[in-house]
Amino acid sequence: MPVGSSIVTADVPGSSPLRWSHTAQAESTVASTIRRRLHRWVLELGVNSALVDDIVLGVYEALANVVEHAYHSAPETGTMTITAAYEHETLTVTISDTGTWRPPTPTTNRSHGLQLAAAVSDDLSVDHRPGLGTVVTAVWSKPLAAAVHTEATDRPY
Repeated sequence: MPVGSSIVTADVPGSSPLRWSHTAQAESTVASTIRRRLHRWVLELGVNSALVDDIVLGVYEALANVVEHAYHSAPETGTMTITAAYEHETLTVTISDTGTWRPPTPTTNRSHGLQLAAAVSDDLSVDHRPGLGTVVTAVWSKPLAAAVHTEATDRPY
């Protein structure tokens, strides 16, 4: 199965891409690598530092959910795709798989990943359809840090 990345860059040279997508095997080491890449990307994008950890945590919980549950009955590990985009002052991260949905059965110490992801995002949706897999979409509105204005930059000349 093809595995790879695509990046759409901003129009400003030297700026962070506004969108990236990556498809890889649904394995825990891959999820950790994607988590680190997402962390770098949101920092480069200029996300408010108070939101960075929430974004990374919420997305990682969705990735971990794919790793642990999506292909539990499949003979081979399938893939997961993450797409992150910043448009119209909104950061949207989508995690998808082609595995089988398993309804959560929370216990006292497990199976709270999607609840956690919902708690740290502005909106979280889960779409699962038999034979098509699952798509988790997390949204953060206006996540970028406000520009820091100094006396020098506020001058009219």
